[in-house]
Amino acid sequence: MRKIIFILIVTYLSSSVQAQDWKDVAVPAEAAQGYKWELQPAPSDDFNYTFTAVKSKSNFGEDKWYNFYHNGWNGPGTTYWQYDHVSVDGSDLVIKSSRNPSTSKMGVPGVNAGCITSNNKVKYPVFVESSVSVANITLASDVWLLSPDDTQEIDIIECYGGADNGNAFFAKFIHLSHHSFIRNPFQDYQPRDLNSWWERSGVSSWGEYAWNNGERKYIRIGVNWISPIHFEYYIDGERVRVMYDKAFATKKGNTWFYTYPSMTNGQLDFENGYQKITQHATGNTYSFQTLETASNASSTSVIDPYNYQNGNGYTKELDIIINVESQDWHVEADRTPTDAELNDPNKNTMKVDWIRVYKPVVDPNYVDKEVNEENNEFVLSADDPASSIRIYPNPANDTLHVQSSLLIRNITILQIDGKKIGMEQINSKNKTLNISLLNAGTYLLNINYSNGQLETKRIVVR
Repeated sequence: MRKIIFILIVTYLSSSVQAQDWKDVAVPAEAAQGYKWELQPAPSDDFNYTFTAVKSKSNFGEDKWYNFYHNGWNGPGTTYWQYDHVSVDGSDLVIKSSRNPSTSKMGVPGVNAGCITSNNKVKYPVFVESSVSVANITLASDVWLLSPDDTQEIDIIECYGGADNGNAFFAKFIHLSHHSFIRNPFQDYQPRDLNSWWERSGVSSWGEYAWNNGERKYIRIGVNWISPIHFEYYIDGERVRVMYDKAFATKKGNTWFYTYPSMTNGQLDFENGYQKITQHATGNTYSFQTLETASNASSTSVIDPYNYQNGNGYTKELDIIINVESQDWHVEADRTPTDAELNDPNKNTMKVDWIRVYKPVVDPNYVDKEVNEENNEFVLSADDPASSIRIYPNPANDTLHVQSSLLIRNITILQIDGKKIGMEQINSKNKTLNISLLNAGTYLLNINYSNGQLETKRIVVR
């Protein structure tokens, strides 16, 4: 009887732990019209298992991860990534830091820290979100995406949590950014506008917020990588920053600010130490149309202004990396932890409760609510991010006309259950499709625009 009761208690506790993970947390980002989110199990992890720290490179988590960086580099600044600074405690990924007495980097004692890399890569369109409790120390707690060739990087969270050692200013921010690199000769672009440093009213130190007197608190933070030139950032389920083509949208308090950068003689303009931006508009709610208008008013990319990616934007598969690190610019300013802090488990540890990855897939149950009953044409509402499109006649017999305000790359025709019938390259704003060989019934048009946006429309063939 005692054994049965014990098993029931363990089962209940296990169910309670599972219930605290992401399964009851809605994805805050919207999938493209006509799509729904589908969890990608391979790169997602709830860390509800144990992995004991080891002194050699090892896979863990059913081979989802390994306990080091994605190549042989052992860290930036005064960082020395160590295999044995990574563990999983049954509910969280645990990444710790400690003192390394070596002065071989920057001439000062270094920092040992943990780093993990995913064995599965992600690529747009994709939503990646993590529940993170940052270290309460003058080090960076990071969750980021990086291409294997180290040229394309999207930072999901970069947070210098501890307010000690002159770091009070940076401790109150979460940095929302990305990098575009050339490796030889080394060149690095990242947005450096003041709005890339996001703060929340009432939080003076994200490290103290996360430590919470030993009752760890977690920040949900994610990126919706929509297209090569379109990123959205979400914190605790709220969209807070968007980068699209040549403009930014940033929520500060209850106001959205739509801004864009500028260049002079091929170099980004700076003002008071930050990238100079021009304010295009403000609003109480997020509007892609306003952001698109700001982008059209700008001549400078916010994604890759120096064209390091040859005009292609972010197109590569990216590894997921989670780590703690000591960056050179902080060390140069003497913002670096003490021996006591690095030896204090109340300060030296970053935890991750879970990380989840979703891809948009065709929703066979999608019903277009914007049908024009009078002329049987499908139209998009004024709020639709893909601007306007006409698909007519609908229902149709032999031919279908498509007219769009955006350049269409290709159109895929699918059965209502999502099975692909065929794809036609368009590379135009207008196209007449021959549908005479289709059987009578309902079909989906998967429309892929040249800017990377996706959209699905429903048609009826008679």
